[in-house]
Amino acid sequence: MAKKRSNGEGSFWQRPDRTWVYQITIGRKADGSPERKSFKGRTKAICKQRKEEWEAQQAALKAKVEADKLEAARIEEEQQRLGHSIESETLFEPAFLEWLRLYKSPPTRKPSTYASYIDTYNIHFAPAFGSLPLYQITQDVIQEYYQKKQLNGARMDGKKGGLSPKTIRNHHMILKDFFTYAIGKYKLPGNPTLSTTRPEVIQKEMRVLSPDEMQIFIEEVMKETQRMAILTDLFVGFRVGELLALQISDLNLQRQTLTVNKNLIRVNTAALSLDNPNIKILNYDPKKKTHLIVQSTPKTKSSNREIAISDGLCELLVRHIFTLSHSSWPNPNNLLFPSKTGTYIDPKSFGIRLSAVSKRCEIKKVNPHALRHTLATRLVEEKTPLNIVQGILGHSSIETTRKYLHKNEDVEREAIGAMTDYLDMEKLSKTPQLNGAKKRAKFAGIILPDFSDQAQSQSPATSR
Repeated sequence: MAKKRSNGEGSFWQRPDRTWVYQITIGRKADGSPERKSFKGRTKAICKQRKEEWEAQQAALKAKVEADKLEAARIEEEQQRLGHSIESETLFEPAFLEWLRLYKSPPTRKPSTYASYIDTYNIHFAPAFGSLPLYQITQDVIQEYYQKKQLNGARMDGKKGGLSPKTIRNHHMILKDFFTYAIGKYKLPGNPTLSTTRPEVIQKEMRVLSPDEMQIFIEEVMKETQRMAILTDLFVGFRVGELLALQISDLNLQRQTLTVNKNLIRVNTAALSLDNPNIKILNYDPKKKTHLIVQSTPKTKSSNREIAISDGLCELLVRHIFTLSHSSWPNPNNLLFPSKTGTYIDPKSFGIRLSAVSKRCEIKKVNPHALRHTLATRLVEEKTPLNIVQGILGHSSIETTRKYLHKNEDVEREAIGAMTDYLDMEKLSKTPQLNGAKKRAKFAGIILPDFSDQAQSQSPATSR
């Protein structure tokens, strides 16, 4: 009588191709039938070797599972003793900077947005939270931070006093976003920012030029080298970066419109990504702290827009372009408003010129944003629908209203045309009127000068 095999010993049999199969029983299925495992090989010894290797792997896996259970129990016991997770002992500095790199850096976010986060961290968050482990940054710690910043904010402009309520709320939104991420990443029990209180934001009254001030301002602007850039800003309400990034090709004489599809801005070099296809870096030098860049997308989705302009402004722009073509100014980038050296005008320089005009006129606080608010106020006074004003300024608000009201080019053209009354053509220019002038699209047949030919004979500004 054959000896009965012990449990797990298994059995061998030979297949028609003369290879061997070694089969063992490893347990029972749910229905009670045996669950088997087979090992194949050229010889019985190979089959048995493979069976032993498999058993060693299973033993190692079982040992790992047991070790993991013991480690989990140890960690749980340690966390109960400490009152927080081991992961939450990570310092704020590396955790926050990793989050910035992964979720807030280009191309996920615009360089300008990333640069603002870096500035906020270096100036405010790093001194307050940088050396603290995450579990120690409680609701009370963050609330105390908000309180201190209201009293003594270490302002970026160097002035004494606290940060504005709006700035503190911006800090809150960044911290809230980060700690939402940290709950999962570092096993925090909750978001410490949620139950804090922030100062109420009181909207300041924005500077708006009265009609009389507008006329005085316009007459003084005509003494400026960059008068057309300033006038255009007043009569279309573009953001300064949108205005200074305009190229001649953005002026459509057939449709009599200006198109916004890019933005000029200065950002910290540390926030730049050299391989970002959505930006052009002007005169790149890694030693410089900041750089002017042209972003291929403006501030928001609604900022991409085509705006109808009045006959008066369109005529001034046409004359301006022809004046450029007969001047000694280089313009290799075909800019609508180039500097004397053919480069982009720095937004800060533009603001300085506006301040100079404002001072000469004895009209206080005239800046690019004041010109936008002036345009919006005049349009509302002319009973222009708010959704049309929103489209002209490129705002992303009034979303509910936008679902029911749609862009109307004729209404928009009439709205912009209402500003024409403030343009006194006799005072602004002594140049004769263009022949064959018509009320609309009268500039459609004009072929504007192309400054790109200058690039062949002149070296354009280094850009990337």
